[in-house]
Amino acid sequence: MTKPRIDLRTAAALVLALTALSTLLTSTPLRASDDATRAHMDAATLRVLCLSEDGTELGTGSGFVIGDGRHVVTNWHVVDCTAAAGQAAVLISATERDERDPASEPVVGVRVVSSDTNRDLAILALDRPLRRPAVTFASAATVRKLDPVVAYGFPGVADREDAGDLADPSATTGVVSRIDPAAPGADLPRLIQLDAAINPGNSGGPLFDAAGRVIGINTMKALTEVATTDPDSDGTPVRVPLGEGIGWAVVSDELLPYLDRLGIPYRVESTRPEAAGHALSGGVWLTIAALALGLMVLTLLARRARSATPSTAVRQSSVRAPQPAAAPAQTPPGQAQLHGLAGPYAGVKIPLGAEPLAIGRDPAMAKLVIPPTFGRVSKRHALISYDRPTRQFRVEDCWSSHGTFVNGEPLPPGGSTTLAPGGRVDLATAEVAFEVLLT
Repeated sequence: MTKPRIDLRTAAALVLALTALSTLLTSTPLRASDDATRAHMDAATLRVLCLSEDGTELGTGSGFVIGDGRHVVTNWHVVDCTAAAGQAAVLISATERDERDPASEPVVGVRVVSSDTNRDLAILALDRPLRRPAVTFASAATVRKLDPVVAYGFPGVADREDAGDLADPSATTGVVSRIDPAAPGADLPRLIQLDAAINPGNSGGPLFDAAGRVIGINTMKALTEVATTDPDSDGTPVRVPLGEGIGWAVVSDELLPYLDRLGIPYRVESTRPEAAGHALSGGVWLTIAALALGLMVLTLLARRARSATPSTAVRQSSVRAPQPAAAPAQTPPGQAQLHGLAGPYAGVKIPLGAEPLAIGRDPAMAKLVIPPTFGRVSKRHALISYDRPTRQFRVEDCWSSHGTFVNGEPLPPGGSTTLAPGGRVDLATAEVAFEVLLT
């Protein structure tokens, strides 16, 4: 009886499959902790100012960049001074000031182009575009109770003379406490209740999910007014928290129809990032068991192979019967494909369509998963799609840490470009490379 021998390709395939299974079950999708994602959220968040006509009152709030960098979203109550001839603006950092005029103002003027008092939303047009990234939205259908969230903005109580850059936003973390249903028959927004700390000044800022996508616009927290007993005060009531860890954000879906009317481009995703676990879940134990089983199989095969000797093993003839050639896979004419040139998918052809194919190390954020051994590839590195009418491929960088290269040229962080058939895409390094084909 012939004893089995180790086939190195089979063993390698088994190890690769076990690694992919481990990645699938244990990877953490909290991209908000990634340096690239955090930098993107920082850059997309702006401080919004509103100065009364007589110059005696200055309100401050938060907002975020949308579209092509020429528009900002905030709460209406942040810029309501404009209804009484006041002026609104956004604060910028020193590095963003006019290079031709180093003494230029640290603000950029804005005008309100759309507002809704019921939903407490306002869309602002900037006097000049900023070189800041626009946010990506996620629909309310992707949100679940207890999902992790990050609230960005500029709480006024955090401002101090020694606070440093006043254009640098604060970030607080929490979870979704509840998703309020739409009020039937009422022209009111749908709200997300959250327990991340938000305070006056956070109004209008973005509420990000675990993937760094905007799921809401922070609008209010549970506050009440009380009279002060301080003899040095002017008797004006002060606002204090009515409850701990209770705030609300307007669901981002409420904003999108206004962007459609204004023709402002935006991107919304409907994929849901899975919440990150902190304990050993059933998936982790399943992975451990699968790895242990795989090691046992490999060990058994190795022992049996070592025990085989010429006296006991049946030698196979060196002359083998000709084997019929495998029929090549049939591909529809004009089929767009992503062909692996180097890395874990070398030699593999993956069909492409109009729906972008996400590539990265995180199975929760990517459909084409790169093993964790390729550490320079980000969790969600790039998107590749094919536009049939133009017969062009599109490549978009997802704010990757080490860049996406198209035909050897780096894409700007978060940037995109078109690519003709035969073009090459490298993810961070030439060790992970693809070619786009049209067969």
